[in-house]
Amino acid sequence: MNNDEARFFISSMMYGYKKRKEQNRLYSDDDFIPENIITTYYDFVIKPEFSFVINEYKKQYVFNEARVEPNVSKEEIAGLGTIYDYIQTFDFDKDYFNIFTTSLVLHQKLYSKCPNPHFGGTLRDCDAILYDLPVEVPTANVAKERFNQYIATSNDIFIPLEEGDIFGYINNTVSLTADLIYLQPFADGNKRTFRALQNLLFKRIDLPPVYIEVSEREEYKKNLTIAMTENDYNSLIRFYYYKICDAIMNLDISKSEIAANSQHKVKSLGTLH
Repeated sequence: MNNDEARFFISSMMYGYKKRKEQNRLYSDDDFIPENIITTYYDFVIKPEFSFVINEYKKQYVFNEARVEPNVSKEEIAGLGTIYDYIQTFDFDKDYFNIFTTSLVLHQKLYSKCPNPHFGGTLRDCDAILYDLPVEVPTANVAKERFNQYIATSNDIFIPLEEGDIFGYINNTVSLTADLIYLQPFADGNKRTFRALQNLLFKRIDLPPVYIEVSEREEYKKNLTIAMTENDYNSLIRFYYYKICDAIMNLDISKSEIAANSQHKVKSLGTLH
């Protein structure tokens, strides 16, 4: 399968995905459309320059991402744009990555345009709540202790990639994001910070950044709550499989003017369900 064939295949599969969505048949066990789209994109599509993808994301979804969280200031929206400038330039082969320290950097950037930028990167010393979610979060001391543990365990998330298991890696990334949001180590901006961290981790396997539409907020909250309260990440992971497909289509495949990066190597054909 070459690049053009892969792009056509993904477009065709997205038609089936949209039909299932219209018929309220997403998330069923017999639906392998997301896995097929993600596998085809990862294995065969020649990726565009990541700067193009990030610029499209910022134009279309940074403001939308801010709307998913209520009471977000224009300064925080500007800071969110700064986060994605950082993600655009981040190079996993050259730059230091650690879940703890990288999260601090992202949080600092989120509040870098605010009147009190020193709020960014500061761990909370007070009780916290998860807005509009029926979840009781850990105390500040417990949150700090658990968050600090990621300093030593950051590389564990990459273990599936040693065997080429991209879905194991995606699953780990989504689960990690839910766990970090549950901890609420910062006084504010946790969900935005850790969704950005998730998108940075998706960049590690050439996936475009994902986004949550305002209309999907309730579905997202439901699945996030299940992950936090029942330690069951399956519905949240499934939700993100579809969001990855949306990002692939809307930030890459549907953009006919994309100039693909010819230095990306097309990988050998993998097994599709």
